[in-house]
Amino acid sequence: MNTFNANYKNQTNRIAVRPIACWLLGALLLCTLGLSFVYIKNQQYALGNLKKNLEINIAETGAKIEVANASISSLTSHSALQHRVDDGFMKLIPIEDSRIARLVTPVVEPVRHDGEIRTAANERRLQ
Repeated sequence: MNTFNANYKNQTNRIAVRPIACWLLGALLLCTLGLSFVYIKNQQYALGNLKKNLEINIAETGAKIEVANASISSLTSHSALQHRVDDGFMKLIPIEDSRIARLVTPVVEPVRHDGEIRTAANERRLQ
């Protein structure tokens, strides 16, 4: 019995730290890679949805611009404006002669070298 107790006390179970650390490090690396992969896939999915929504908005805006251009061209056509005048929605007033600026051919004068700045004026209005 004495030998049993002596052998028991001398025997210790050693824990191999190096293999356990290698396995834990490998497992940590695989977990990190897996989580990174999932994170990147989620980012790609979110950015794909954002891109799809932006493309839809661009298409809708293009369609709205085409509708607006068609509306502008139909509302500014001669027949549409004439119809508005006939309905009384718009009223045409003749332009007064004093409000019209007329460009007359300039009289050829000798060029002055004094550097004086001259303004253009309507000669009929000045009279």
